[in-house]
Amino acid sequence: MIRVSVIVPVYRAEAYIARCARSILDQTYPHTQFIFVDDGSPDRSVDVLNELIDKEFPDKKERILVLRGENGGALKARLDGLARAEGDYILFVDADDWLEPDAVGSLAAEAEESGADIVFYDFWKEYPSRSKLDRERDYTAATRKEYMKGLYTYRAYGYLWNKFTRRSLFDGVFAPKYNMHEDIILSNQLLFKASSIVHLPKPLYHYWRSNPASLTRVALKKRRGMSARNFLDYYEHFKPALAGSPVEGFTDEILLRAAWIGFTLDRSLFAERPYLKAEARAVPLTRGCFVGVFKQLILKAFLAL
Repeated sequence: MIRVSVIVPVYRAEAYIARCARSILDQTYPHTQFIFVDDGSPDRSVDVLNELIDKEFPDKKERILVLRGENGGALKARLDGLARAEGDYILFVDADDWLEPDAVGSLAAEAEESGADIVFYDFWKEYPSRSKLDRERDYTAATRKEYMKGLYTYRAYGYLWNKFTRRSLFDGVFAPKYNMHEDIILSNQLLFKASSIVHLPKPLYHYWRSNPASLTRVALKKRRGMSARNFLDYYEHFKPALAGSPVEGFTDEILLRAAWIGFTLDRSLFAERPYLKAEARAVPLTRGCFVGVFKQLILKAFLAL
């Protein structure tokens, strides 16, 4: 039987943490470790969590860790949890989301039967008055590059939480600095390192889309700026040895996206990264990118100035 560690970053989730924690702690798969990481939350999220554990799940306390930390964002909290994880596989859950009752058992069974390094699965997007089922395509190891490309263009889901991942794949990954599209950068590396991937066509996760404290509510300029800087840091990390790296084949996408953000929202990117104008200008016109061909033409005219 494989061991599973479920990791939950907790920040400003007082209204949601009981629902999330209950869905996790009610999982019946026996070889499960539960890790909740307080990301310096200023509200009563952790108090609510501890009260729930004491009242409803005292029998599982030996398998539960509640880690305290200073605010550093969801990625840092996930990595802090990962450092204490004992499982063979990792399942991330956000504190305002929740799992289907059989989620961990279904994923563990699929991973054990298939031997896959990553089992990715479908999910529900939850709104106050409706639910929407989102299904992932049946990517395989043979179409992994297409999957990785889809992360950049939003044709595939880059979320960490819809990927049940072998713990060893996280060893040595590049961790971005900012909490924006960090899931895509991590997922890109995990897919690159995986020997086999399997799609489990079951909606096992509920993604709550109405949390006003969510980072996705942050102002557009700030969000896009953090995203561009994360991707450029990722590019620069692997630039000395691009061949055979997880960035190989995706540099044009990274450069075009960052340059477009610089042109439309944040010109300081060009001052920070002096190479950006020349390298983005050298990218040939390409279809199927996040930045469409017409926008590429506009961008090239600006970059030539």
